[in-house]
Amino acid sequence: MERRVQRVANAWTLLALVLFVGLIGVRAQYWREGGEEPPELEEDNERRVPIKIESLLSQCKGTYERPAGLTSWLVCWYDARNYHSVIGPRKVEMLNYEPFVALFYDVIHDSEITRLQQLGEPVIQMSGETIEGWLPVYYNNHQTYSLHARDDPVVKRLTQRTERMSGLSCATAEDLKVIYNEVGAYKSFILDAKKASSVAQQFAFAGNRLATVLFFMTDVDPAEGGGRIAFPYLGLSVQPQKGSAVFWYNLHDTGRPDERMTYSVCPLLADSRWMAKLYIHTRGNELRNPCRPWNAPKSQTKTVPGPGVMA
Repeated sequence: MERRVQRVANAWTLLALVLFVGLIGVRAQYWREGGEEPPELEEDNERRVPIKIESLLSQCKGTYERPAGLTSWLVCWYDARNYHSVIGPRKVEMLNYEPFVALFYDVIHDSEITRLQQLGEPVIQMSGETIEGWLPVYYNNHQTYSLHARDDPVVKRLTQRTERMSGLSCATAEDLKVIYNEVGAYKSFILDAKKASSVAQQFAFAGNRLATVLFFMTDVDPAEGGGRIAFPYLGLSVQPQKGSAVFWYNLHDTGRPDERMTYSVCPLLADSRWMAKLYIHTRGNELRNPCRPWNAPKSQTKTVPGPGVMA
């Protein structure tokens, strides 16, 4: 028995030695032939295509018509993937096939919205206040505050619901970011995923932002309110509907930022708007959403396609 174990150990040692010597030989031949290390693919190598302003404006107005070749792939379904949603399955609408964008209906309730707003009252400063009673009135139409799952059961429950509807782990997700906007608020050309250098500094443990979930906590009148979420490279815009949430991925299968997911928050023309945003990170989702390096483009530089771009 001992001799058999010794023979097996010797065989494994010999195999490891052969593989190691062979690897050194291939490496040496590679350098003799003047080879160079393959350059690391960076997200900056993905060239942005200029966006046509007219298309972006029509998306913000909700008048942009997407090509039939894109909309023919879009479907709606009832999501009952886990036991939590067997009795009351969630309504899901696919907004874009590739890259994947979906709208989940009725995922945040009125009582939860009220509670999230109450939690922000000590933090948020409404616009139009004066400082110490004599300074000029300042105007800030964009206010945000963050809530951790331990701050309130509502935040924890919303995070757990996000895990169930996305199929991703929120163990390393960022704090829930609640956003309050007043008339005139807008943001243009936002990409939630970070560059490799920024990831190493900001998210050394959690990894990059794999996906984003944006909850709509108030309705916005589509006729005159504005405030749509526009994805210029996809020719897609989403009208805020109270209780719904839009979900999208920020990264390619290779783990690089997907420039096509650049989005703009269209100007708010009336009333006010409440939203909540949750960033889901790559750490903890290696098996649920694995990196697929074989899907990397053959060329280092890739043009981002999509409607609404200049020829």
